[in-house]
Amino acid sequence: MANRLTEQANVTVAVIEAGTWAETVVGNLTEVPAYDFFFAYKAANATPLGVDWGFLTTPQTGLQGETILRYPRGKALGGSTNLNAMAWGDSCKGAFEKWADSVGDKSYLYDNVVKYYKKAMNFTPPDLSSRLANATPVYNPALVSEGGPLDVSYSSYSYSWTTWLAVALQGLGIQNTDSFIKGELNGSAWQMHTINHTTGFRESADRAYLRPYLHRPNLVVFDKTFGEKIVFDSTKRAVGVDVTSGSSSFTLNATREVIVAGGVFQSPQLLQVSGVGSADLLQKHNITVIADRLGVGQNLQEQILFGVSYQVNVPTLSTLGTGENVAIEVEQFNTNATGRLTSPGGEYVGFEKVPQELRSNFSEITVKGMSLRFVPILLVSASSHTNAGEPPSVWLTLENPALEDFPDDWPEIEYLTLPTFVGDFSGTSRPTDSYNYATLLGTLMTPTSRGEVNISSPHMRDPPVINPNYLTTQPDIEVSVAMFKRLRQAWTVPALAKNLTIGDEYYPGASVQTDEDIERLIRSTATPVSHASATCKMGKADDPLAVVDSHGKVYGVSNCQFSFHVSPNHHVVAVDSYREGPRLTGYSVRVVDASAFPFLPPGESILCFNGPEVVKDLLTTTD
Repeated sequence: MANRLTEQANVTVAVIEAGTWAETVVGNLTEVPAYDFFFAYKAANATPLGVDWGFLTTPQTGLQGETILRYPRGKALGGSTNLNAMAWGDSCKGAFEKWADSVGDKSYLYDNVVKYYKKAMNFTPPDLSSRLANATPVYNPALVSEGGPLDVSYSSYSYSWTTWLAVALQGLGIQNTDSFIKGELNGSAWQMHTINHTTGFRESADRAYLRPYLHRPNLVVFDKTFGEKIVFDSTKRAVGVDVTSGSSSFTLNATREVIVAGGVFQSPQLLQVSGVGSADLLQKHNITVIADRLGVGQNLQEQILFGVSYQVNVPTLSTLGTGENVAIEVEQFNTNATGRLTSPGGEYVGFEKVPQELRSNFSEITVKGMSLRFVPILLVSASSHTNAGEPPSVWLTLENPALEDFPDDWPEIEYLTLPTFVGDFSGTSRPTDSYNYATLLGTLMTPTSRGEVNISSPHMRDPPVINPNYLTTQPDIEVSVAMFKRLRQAWTVPALAKNLTIGDEYYPGASVQTDEDIERLIRSTATPVSHASATCKMGKADDPLAVVDSHGKVYGVSNCQFSFHVSPNHHVVAVDSYREGPRLTGYSVRVVDASAFPFLPPGESILCFNGPEVVKDLLTTTD
C-alpha cells in the first residue's frame, strides 16, 4: 500500500509498524521456504517466536477436551506473509460471484479482479533441471505475467513422495487441471509459490512491496511503534491514531488519510477500543461509543485440516532433514538456490466436492441448512430495545450456511501433502526409527462454524479474546468425517499400495474405524490453517452483521474504511501530504485487511498480495 501510494512523488507516507524486520529477530527462519514449519505450532504451551504475536484461542468446545490453541500471526513488517506456506493461486469464479452478490457490487466478479492478480505477479518459469521429470508443472503462459513487484515461481525441488500424491488423486478421479490461476479449483496441479527463483528466498509482502522502495524520499518506516487507538472528533471524523514507540506516546495526525492494517484479530480490536463496535461491549469497558456496530468482531471464519500418515519407501523429510544431509542442503541452497530448502513442502494440491458415495449419508441439515446460531447479549445495544422494562439481553438468530449455499464450483475438500509425519501438529509422539514417513492432509473448504473476536480490555496491548468456534456445526463434522474417509481411499489407491507404502496405516491406525471414532479423532487433531477472515464483514446496508460497504467504508462512522488485506499485522500507514496526482477520496482513515472479506474464499487465495492494487484504485477514484 505504501509502495503504491508513494509512486506519486507528491504523496508522503509514513509506515508505523509494531514489529520490525523479521530477519533481525529470527534470522533466516522467515527467509528459507522449508523453514515455514517453524511456525506451524498450535499447542498452547508452545513458545511463539519473536515475530509472532503469541495469540491464544479461548477453550474450544468443538475440540476434544475444550482445547486452547495457539494461533500464529506475524508481528513484523510484512506480517504473516513471513510465516505462511507461500502458496499462490486464485479462488474460484463462483466465490467471486457470491462476493459480488453479497455486497451488491459487480466489481468483485472474477473477470473484474483477475487483472489485479496479474498486475502483482513477476513470474519466473520453473527450472526443470532441478526437479524430477515427473514433477513438471503445466500452466498456461497467457495467465502469468512478468514485471510485477511479487516474485512467483515453482520451487526448485520436488519430493518423490509428492509425485505419488498426483498418482493418488488421479486414482480418486481428481484429474490434473494444470494450475490454479484461472478461476477454477476442482482438480489437481503443482502449486505455484511466492518464492524468488534467483535467491530461493520467501517473497514476503515487505520484500516485494517495501524494501525495494525505501530510498524514496516520500516514504518513511517507523518500526517498533504500536498503534493504540483511532482518534475521532465530535463529528465522528477519524483525525488520527494514537501510537506508542518505546516510552514515548503521541498522536499521528495525517493531513489526508490514515490507513490501518491490523489483521483479522487486531482490526476489529482496534475498532472496538476506538469506540466502534457493539455498544454493550464497549460500555462494559468504559469506552465512549462512536458507532454501535453489531458485526465488529463477529463472523470469524476459518478452515481446519488433519492428516493420515504412512511409512513410505522414498526419501522424505524424516531422513533428509537429519545428519550430514543438512549440511549438503544448506550448501545447495546458499550456492545456487536449489535443493530441499527451496520447497515449502506443499508442492501438489487437489480440490474436489465430496463424491456421491460419501455425501449420500449427509443429513438434511448439512445439505439444506436449518442449523441455527444465536448472537447473544453483548452484541446488541440497550438503546435498540423499545419495550418498557425489557433488559438489554436479546438474541439475534442467524442461520448457519449449508452445502447447498456454496456455489457449484466451490470445492469442499482440499488435499495437501507434507513430506514427514505430522500427527496432530502438537503432542503426538513422532516415530523414532530411521524410516521415511509422509502425510496426506485434508482441509475443510466449506467451514460453517462461526466465531468471534472481542476486546479483553480498553487497551490494544491486552490480547483480544479469540473464539474461532471450530467444529461446532453438523455440516463441518459430517464433511470432515467424509474427508477423512477420502484420505484413506487416496492412500489405498493400488498404485501406491504396490509401489510406495510400507505396511498398514501408521497414523491414526486401525483402531479408528467407526464414524464415532473418526469424529473423536478429528476433534482431537484438527488444526487451523491460519486463513481466518471476515471479522469486519463487507456487506449491504441491510445485513445485520455488515461492518463495511463494498468500497470498504465503515457503516455509521465518517471517514473510516476497510478493504483488502495487505499484511495481517499491526500496520498504520499515514498519508501526510496530498497535492496533485491521484485523487485521494476524503476518508481520512481506512483499514486494509482480510477482516473485510464477506466470507472466507476457498483455495490458497492470495488476495493479501493483490490488495495494494485494489486499494490504490479505491484511493484514486471518486467514491
